[in-house]
Amino acid sequence: MRERLLAVAGLAAALLTPALLAAQSSANPSEPLVTVQGVVLNAATGQPLPRVLVKVEDSGALTDGEGRFEIAGVPAGLQTFTATKPGFRGQASSSGFDAGAYHLVRVTDKMPELSFSLVPTNTLSGHVTLSTGEPAVGINIQLLRQSVDGGRANWTLMDVHPTNPEGEYRFAGLEDGTYLAMTQPASDNDLTAPSAQSPHAPLELPGYPVVFFADAADTAGASRIQLAGGQPGTANFNLALCPFHAVTIAVAKPRAAGRWQFMPTLQDRSGQRLNYTLRYDEKSSTFRAYLPDGSYTLTVEGTSSEGAERDDLPPSRQGRRPTRIAGLLDFSVSGHPETNLRVVLSSDVATPIRVRYEPAPPSRTSESRNGNGLEAPDEPPTLGFWIKRAGGDGQQAADWVDADLFQLSAAAPGSYWVQASANRTGTCLGAVTSGGARLGQTPLIVGPSGAAMPVEVVLRTDCASLSLQLPSTVEGEAPGEEPTYYVYVVPEFDSVAAVQPVTLRPSAGGSSTIANLTPGSYRVLVFDAPQQLEYRNPSAMETYAGRSQQVTLSAGATSSLLLELPKP
Repeated sequence: MRERLLAVAGLAAALLTPALLAAQSSANPSEPLVTVQGVVLNAATGQPLPRVLVKVEDSGALTDGEGRFEIAGVPAGLQTFTATKPGFRGQASSSGFDAGAYHLVRVTDKMPELSFSLVPTNTLSGHVTLSTGEPAVGINIQLLRQSVDGGRANWTLMDVHPTNPEGEYRFAGLEDGTYLAMTQPASDNDLTAPSAQSPHAPLELPGYPVVFFADAADTAGASRIQLAGGQPGTANFNLALCPFHAVTIAVAKPRAAGRWQFMPTLQDRSGQRLNYTLRYDEKSSTFRAYLPDGSYTLTVEGTSSEGAERDDLPPSRQGRRPTRIAGLLDFSVSGHPETNLRVVLSSDVATPIRVRYEPAPPSRTSESRNGNGLEAPDEPPTLGFWIKRAGGDGQQAADWVDADLFQLSAAAPGSYWVQASANRTGTCLGAVTSGGARLGQTPLIVGPSGAAMPVEVVLRTDCASLSLQLPSTVEGEAPGEEPTYYVYVVPEFDSVAAVQPVTLRPSAGGSSTIANLTPGSYRVLVFDAPQQLEYRNPSAMETYAGRSQQVTLSAGATSSLLLELPKP
């Protein structure tokens, strides 16, 4: 989650947010007020759009039947225009921020007419039919969209909608893209997961299992739904009632004072999280669920705040620190109840992540000193480190143990992509390896125990900088909508670092310097719109082979690059 929050925050700060644009708007009181004219078009068809609300400051106008608008009394200078219409949106970015709904315009006397575009949103609807013939009321439909996260395509949960009394559902306001639709499990009674101690708990219940459109058991077999241009999509489901078998899983945990709190996660073997109900009975230390036939992975994390003081920690980090334990269990259900399963929770199942420095450790900074100028006992973590299941959902962050040691708690067996960041000024990511394999293009393999081979992270202290400059042909004082360029600096070497776009505009000087870059060769790509760039996919990057610039950054040096802009 932290990775995603950092990525969204960094991108949103760079994009044309209303607050940022408003701060850049300016007016010269000595210049006359201007009447601004323009047109708004449907980006999918090129046709004019009527009844679009175009606003600037406190003034606005609706477009006419030809998509045209006119706003009088607009102050000269940089102004922020917005264009909104139900069922349409501006140009979307990889963070979901509606970048194209905001337009930074230099307003001058006798300026050219403006031309804005809005993208039609899409809808997906369908009908659910039950094998029993009963109305499919309240069946939850889950929608996932293929997006780019950390430079790789993945599936992201968009929304969940229940069916209405007619068994119908509808998702609206969807961007162009590729989607998956799936049902959440449902039961025809209220006994989805009775208490493990209930003497009346049955060994089998009828229910409707998870199904992907169309009639697939997992993401691999699911149909990809393509939505574009405002055209409606349809995905219907036929659900067959089948037996859900009682599953009881005993929890073996270490002895400790206090009460444990457990967080279970149930996944299929492809890494997709499943929403079957699991109930924990504290008295018997067991989880109880009703599951259809299939193969599952249960991951359990437990926390307790008792008995956590540690002799190896400085006083500033002592106190009631939660103790964490974790464990996982692979199991299958096939035609009968499973009542003798057991998941073992331990604090020993973890993957160590050790940090070392090249060519030398960084000097202690003011961040590590207290108010008296004396060395403080601890510093902020040197590293951010996350793993995400290849092809699955959810991610897991490493915990800071002490000094330059981190660890990952137990994870479900499988392949995981790694992403990391250097968290201190003057440091940048070097090689990240596990068992000798570099983890930029090779996934981290978690074994049956829930742990992977130890990970070693190199943090370099001889980082480079890159100064980016727009060409002088981009006029900073030209009237009309100001161009905005999105620059991606993509390493050509094996790296687990995230690539964030740098946004350049003439009014902001048309230049920017990126610091703390790992020395090496990079491809620099410039776009006039934000991209969902699969920069870790060599095949996807081949598309840009003829439009990128190459730059090699030397250790400890600053390089400059005059950017080549995309052709209209």
